[in-house]
Amino acid sequence: MENYTSDSSDSDSHTIDYQNRNLTLSKVEDDFFNMFKTEKAYGDIETIILYNNQLPSLPLSLVQFTNLNTLDISNNCLTTLNVEVFMQCPLRTLIAKNNLLTNESLPKTFISKSGQLREVNLSGNQLKYFPVQILELKSIKYLYLNGNMIQEIHKDIWKLKK
Repeated sequence: MENYTSDSSDSDSHTIDYQNRNLTLSKVEDDFFNMFKTEKAYGDIETIILYNNQLPSLPLSLVQFTNLNTLDISNNCLTTLNVEVFMQCPLRTLIAKNNLLTNESLPKTFISKSGQLREVNLSGNQLKYFPVQILELKSIKYLYLNGNMIQEIHKDIWKLKK
């Protein structure tokens, strides 16, 4: 494992970097299961990079990572985002650009376990309208929606004061 910092992260973190490996969902699940034998080991991971693989959905084992604050699942073929990951992980950064996500495939809420999601990148997906669940995110600082089919911004966007 190596340290990873993104442009918007505050510090280095313990990272799983599985980018550009052409991994399937079952391979990622198997690797996580074999890599981590205790709950404490899962808790040591703060960043997971699954950039550019073959994932149609999120690995359900992500809920085991109790300190996961950055998740990059860009450049996969994601058609859905499991709400369990948001409810169980204290995510601060979600990068899910260049997938096959639609408004209907997004979770009904992006509120994470800690409620501190600060960065959301859904660029390059198939969104047709502004995802209203974003308006629930009181701590959001960075929102990226470019490269979608969104025609207008929601009238309540002003409520996102940060």
